[in-house]
Amino acid sequence: MDDPWGRDTSPALTGEPPPLPPRLAELAALTEPRELGPGERFSFPRAVELPEVQALAGDGWRPLEPAHVFGGLPAVWPVEHRCWVPDRLPRMSSSYCTGGAHRVVPWDESVWEEDAQDRRALVAECGLPAEPAGRIWLLRSPWPSLGLEVVLSILSRTADETLGNPGPVEITSLARIVLTWTEQQVWESWRGPRAEAARQWRELGRVGEEAADLVLRGLTPDHVAMLTDPGAAGLTEAQAIAWSQAVEELGDVAVRRIRGWRRIGLPADPPDQMEHLFGASPDEVARWLEDGFTLDDVSTLLGQDLETARSWRAAGFDASQTQRLLRADRTLTPEESGAFADAGIVDAAAIPWIECGFSAAEAKVWTDLDILPQEARVWRSVGKAPAVAKMHRADGGGPLPPDVQVGWTGYGTGRESRQYGVTDPPGTRGRIAHEQMNRPRSRWRGLGD
Repeated sequence: MDDPWGRDTSPALTGEPPPLPPRLAELAALTEPRELGPGERFSFPRAVELPEVQALAGDGWRPLEPAHVFGGLPAVWPVEHRCWVPDRLPRMSSSYCTGGAHRVVPWDESVWEEDAQDRRALVAECGLPAEPAGRIWLLRSPWPSLGLEVVLSILSRTADETLGNPGPVEITSLARIVLTWTEQQVWESWRGPRAEAARQWRELGRVGEEAADLVLRGLTPDHVAMLTDPGAAGLTEAQAIAWSQAVEELGDVAVRRIRGWRRIGLPADPPDQMEHLFGASPDEVARWLEDGFTLDDVSTLLGQDLETARSWRAAGFDASQTQRLLRADRTLTPEESGAFADAGIVDAAAIPWIECGFSAAEAKVWTDLDILPQEARVWRSVGKAPAVAKMHRADGGGPLPPDVQVGWTGYGTGRESRQYGVTDPPGTRGRIAHEQMNRPRSRWRGLGD
């Protein structure tokens, strides 16, 4: 079989690779999970952070992001417009549990193998031989007047319009055809707001990678003029592009929304919190800011009622605490939450009890019996009170009622990780009972003792 991957080709840069930048080096050295600090935001490692990838950018090379749908593209891309470098990126997972810490975890061997199997299955579906392992692919646009990301956008849009909900097989098959087109054929067939922006920038002499970010956001010269006008949004061109990405809109709609956010005083550089404000209007956010909440507070509490947020703030709870508690029970009051602290059940320890619909007084009784919230749910589901459980425990019994067989699911091996497959009594408060009422019955695994 032919080798469409160029298995015997050398990497684009030879010699000893430069040291990893500090962030990547720190992640590569991790052998155990690391908890993120308060306010710390984690972004997954990307190929553009590698110094060798940055060194190749000046010649028009761009890394192909590991999107599943583009998995077969390097094999069908013109060989003179593709290259590769060894894959030195650390691979991380991210996890967060309600009431717990946000952690980053290095991939273990099983995850690496699962990822490799997925890649092999993907290229096989595309009718391609196995891909060489350990490569980061870099591509260049085969048409100088269009940047690489613009070409990928054209491929995706064409596939959407002609095939509907395309996968890697459809994208790869379409690429085999589109990549045989001339540059003029691409321009003649291209339609939509991105195409219009590209044509207007081309008339001004801006093409290829120089105009790519503007084209991808559907921003014409007039749009940029409106956003850089000191009397309107007052942005630089780079800030206009970043804002358009932050609001996830194109052209006219993006301009309207950006000017709305700038009108209420948001900074020229789009704040990180924008990703959490999706669906909110500037006027809505402005009401929260005028009430003394910070943008961090708003992004955390968005979806809660402003009056409710005020009452929790007045009771001394910060935005993060408020959101965690109201996720556990959307009807919880500050007074009910404070009762847990009075009972000696503080911070994250209170969350599972609230999720399971127990009051502070009930939680205290069960805690004194060394029975966890999910275990207390089992006792409650069979109508047995703490007094019965107390006698059972005094006789050396376990944390579950005797003669009760119940399935469970969990993310670990300890008692605290298990959620039991019982039905909560009607009227039970808390997240778990609420979700139980609004989803199909799940399958459970394992048996309680």
